[in-house]
Amino acid sequence: MRFFKFLRDNFVLLALIALIVVFSSAYPDKFWSRMNLSSIVRQFLRLSLFALGPTIVIITGSMDLSYIGIWMLGGILTWYLHSQVGPLAILVYPLIGALTGLITGFLQVKGKIPSFILTLSITVTYWGITAWMSGGYPRVVRGYRFITASIIPFFPAAFFWALPLMFFVIFLMHRTRIGTYFYAIGSNEEGARVSGIDVEKYRILAFTLSGLITGTGMIILFPLMGGSVPTELKLGSLIDPLIAIVLGGTSLAGGVGSPAKTLLGAITFAVIQRGISLTFWKPELIQLILGLIVLGAILTGTRRLRGMIVK
Repeated sequence: MRFFKFLRDNFVLLALIALIVVFSSAYPDKFWSRMNLSSIVRQFLRLSLFALGPTIVIITGSMDLSYIGIWMLGGILTWYLHSQVGPLAILVYPLIGALTGLITGFLQVKGKIPSFILTLSITVTYWGITAWMSGGYPRVVRGYRFITASIIPFFPAAFFWALPLMFFVIFLMHRTRIGTYFYAIGSNEEGARVSGIDVEKYRILAFTLSGLITGTGMIILFPLMGGSVPTELKLGSLIDPLIAIVLGGTSLAGGVGSPAKTLLGAITFAVIQRGISLTFWKPELIQLILGLIVLGAILTGTRRLRGMIVK
């Protein structure tokens, strides 16, 4: 029994080790190349910085898809303000993130709007605003070399900038009363309410923190991705962070999971993506395999999915 419990509790970590062994055995030169390792680290950062904030909301039993919208709107505002205030323009990101989260949480709690639909609508709205402000042309912001420069081989400076944010989110969820309340709400909302927790207040706080964390992460991620303002809403950008969250073991029904597991899911998914890209398989087959991985993660990690979409 202890053996099976160990397998269940450490399945993702064991899968990651197995994947590294398989890919490094099949493609030793390619997998351990400097370019591939650098790509894995960058992909890990992209997935992690998008997924950390929403993990908090998902643990409370709701859904947050506004991270792509925050990335888009914050990017175009950074481009617009950069000519006026210089590099400080990027600080608009956490402001946009926190404000978006606050508004989203208020509308979801007071209006009883399904969080999935609400946050997806916000992302689409921000996409429209970004496309309008950019005039449909690619926009690029330069001047953040201190974030993108490589200090250690394979590890851009952005990795070390991201570490404090990662540790903060883990500390918040596991060492504070706020984190305890978030888990309680996700596990049993009515029980949390009866025990004296102000469920509405903490749901709004969860969305606000999610937006703030996402916005702060974009200060790191936006320059890492070349400072280019995204003007297209791509399915992969929207879905991949959710895959990392679910792959890490966070239940879409709430109450189960952790930011640390999301980080583990992110590095695992990054290894999967880069490992499969080393093969000579057709893109359609690769997408099919990734889709099956997502389906398997959802089926094994979610037992109380019914009702999630209305929270």
